[in-house]
Amino acid sequence: MLHPAIPLTFGALALSACVSTPAPVGRGPIVLDGAEYVVTKTGSGALEVRRMGRPFENWEGMEAQRAAVQYCVGRAQTSINDQFRDNAWLIVRGCA
Repeated sequence: MLHPAIPLTFGALALSACVSTPAPVGRGPIVLDGAEYVVTKTGSGALEVRRMGRPFENWEGMEAQRAAVQYCVGRAQTSINDQFRDNAWLIVRGCA
């Protein structure tokens, strides 16, 4: 004989498989080593990372990637394809 709670457990497991969990996204300003960054998501899902105060230079991609990782709560998809445009870094693949 089955225990009465077992069918409920199976039903809960089946329902949990139907719900997708979106990638976590950080909220508010990103602050690393005393510098503040603004991260915005573009229509394609890419992340645009701008540093407040002194704009990024084209050789500071790693710093922008660190801010993106913080924004995506450790799930940024940084790559060699990230781009520098208009004093901002574009993290092409966005958050996982």
